[in-house]
Amino acid sequence: MRTTSLIAIALLTVTATGCGLPSLTPPTGQARPTASARGSSPVTPSTSPVATGLTIADAKRGAANWLAEHNRTVKDRDWWDDPSAIDKLFWDGTRHEAVIDRWAVKDGDRRKEREPIRLTGQVSYVPREQTIPGGQWFLLQATYAGRDRPHILAFWRPEGGEFKLAAKSPLHHGQRVPEPRRDAEGYVTAMPARVGREIAQEYLVFWDYDRHDQEGRDGYRLAEDNHSRRAYRTVSKGAYIGYQSYSRPYGFRTADGGSFHVFSLLNDPQSISAVLTLGVATRGKGKALHEIAADWYA
Repeated sequence: MRTTSLIAIALLTVTATGCGLPSLTPPTGQARPTASARGSSPVTPSTSPVATGLTIADAKRGAANWLAEHNRTVKDRDWWDDPSAIDKLFWDGTRHEAVIDRWAVKDGDRRKEREPIRLTGQVSYVPREQTIPGGQWFLLQATYAGRDRPHILAFWRPEGGEFKLAAKSPLHHGQRVPEPRRDAEGYVTAMPARVGREIAQEYLVFWDYDRHDQEGRDGYRLAEDNHSRRAYRTVSKGAYIGYQSYSRPYGFRTADGGSFHVFSLLNDPQSISAVLTLGVATRGKGKALHEIAADWYA
């Protein structure tokens, strides 16, 4: 059951646990928008790292170019009329969010119009080697001007293309992105894509009402103080919660031997209604999943 009341309950719950949220509750009685095939590509397994060819300077320049293009694009209030503009700027989870916002704006909700943004306090996490074939990625921690918390952002550049924003989420209050394992030149060590997929899959099981009792069977398990665990206890009462898939996980090895990953849980791409973007850490050799960031978008 995916109803307006359910989403409202979910939003109120996540607000209580510290996640960043938009103000929109989707109207009822209307068809959901359909994402184009290139909006959220399937996760491709990878068995070994591939050479990055991406420098820290390239990443910083890519983020700056994306920001300039975003701000230039959204100044035109009719930019929503061109779906290719969404494809140019966004990927994976953020593209789903943009389609939701476009639907709302077209329905007369001007609160969902995008505004130019400014980022401060930027810290980049650029992998020496890439673990996801078909493109290049890096993470960026930054604070949106006017916001009270840092955000974690993931950028992805498909082969032959430009960087797009693939995921974004505010950090939970009191949380910090774990210190990465960096080499002498400042590059981070990318985690094997397999590890990120296993963690994303555990979240997929956890949020599936019908499979929730199977959580933790494959090794990873949400920590007892995990924000999603606390939210689920309220949201799941009498209501079905679940996601159909997840985006590429972007992750690096942390200084303590653990890991940090950013990914989005997605609903059925043919019926977009919600996205849950997460920043999740493991500590040392532990299998407990600690939620550093989360953004429940509806």
